[in-house]
Amino acid sequence: PAGARVLAVGGEGLVVALRERGLEPVFSADDEPAAVVQGFDPTLDWERLAEAAYAVQRGVPWFASNTDLTIPKERGIAPGNGALVEVVRTAAGGTPQVAGKPLPPMHRETVLRTGARRPLVIGDRLDTDIEGACNGGVDSLLVLTGVTSPAALLAAPPQHRPAYVDADLRGLLAPQPEVTADDGGFRCGGWRAEAAGDALVVDGEGAPLDGLRALCAAAWTAAGTGSCRADAGKALARLGM
Repeated sequence: PAGARVLAVGGEGLVVALRERGLEPVFSADDEPAAVVQGFDPTLDWERLAEAAYAVQRGVPWFASNTDLTIPKERGIAPGNGALVEVVRTAAGGTPQVAGKPLPPMHRETVLRTGARRPLVIGDRLDTDIEGACNGGVDSLLVLTGVTSPAALLAAPPQHRPAYVDADLRGLLAPQPEVTADDGGFRCGGWRAEAAGDALVVDGEGAPLDGLRALCAAAWTAAGTGSCRADAGKALARLGM
């Protein structure tokens, strides 16, 4: 209810959001919070994670903004909010209710706020961004600037398959080339790909991303409702990936 105390374990944005909702952020489990809300904060320390664990152990309802295990940084892949959620779970047990990806609430709220008629979800993770788009029944664009490798993309199960693929956000400024069926294989740009036995094969020339798009069609068609297990090593090497 309005005016209730909420243990805020996250950055300043989380604190502001709670106040905007008429709630009172607190920072100790001894302040008798009505709930725990955990969001990402790169400066989060042991003491604040411990306060969350103390409150969760006492049966206080626990909410998390998202459960992304990793985030891409300039120097490599770093722990994300999901990794910090796991710290609290390890100490206190239980499972938080999640507002963010891949669950629908955040996507639904975004569509309502923007009035979008044809939403496009853009992200770099299959298990949160793309799965969230699939859960919401909208198109998605995977960008390869984060944690998803071309090999992981080819092995994606149905709920992790994006509608579009591009190298980075500049892909928003150009139309996606069409992928067409071609006598047991698939063509995109100057490339043709197919699943041949226990391997994926690609041949042609042109933009490597077009070859990857053709490979995706071949791999996902061969896998059906599962994950493609065909060897993609030589095909990706052929594309320089």
